[in-house]
Amino acid sequence: MFRTLFLGLVAVFVVGCANVPESLQTQSEKPITDYRKIATETKQVQGQEVRVGGIIAAVTNLEDRTRIEVVSLPLTKDGRPILDKKPQGRFVGYIDGFLEPMEYRPGRLLTVVGRVSGSEQGTVGEFKYQFPVIKVSGDLLWQIKQEIWLDDFERNFNCVGLRCPVSSYGIGFTRGEVTQRVTK
Repeated sequence: MFRTLFLGLVAVFVVGCANVPESLQTQSEKPITDYRKIATETKQVQGQEVRVGGIIAAVTNLEDRTRIEVVSLPLTKDGRPILDKKPQGRFVGYIDGFLEPMEYRPGRLLTVVGRVSGSEQGTVGEFKYQFPVIKVSGDLLWQIKQEIWLDDFERNFNCVGLRCPVSSYGIGFTRGEVTQRVTK
């Protein structure tokens, strides 16, 4: 009984984690998520739906829309940028209306959905760069949460009641790990 309940909870948790947030939903079942395909086949994929994201590099509010330059990172199945992966390149997204530059500031994680609308010539520093351009229809800013995981083996497994034995050296050992997690 316990095993069945446990496996059921794990299944629900795993399925729940893979859901794409509502603001990143697309009309097509399989939007393009591979930045390299968008960058190398811009003309062939023009007009197709995409879901891409990464780290905001620059934000410019124009008269009636906002231009966002993003350093692309691979995404998880639910659209979260993967922090420990190598950047793939850059793209530009245009979002209708004004976006607050303090909220959409460089360094924040962003995922966008929309349609490829071509490319534009620009620069990264003094280097000439061809940016794939996306007409954004939805976006989501992510946060990075740091978590500290402690593994206090001796206290967890050798304690009886309120009395915990001390190791032969007079102290127990504790291992710790700091992890980063991308959340909404």
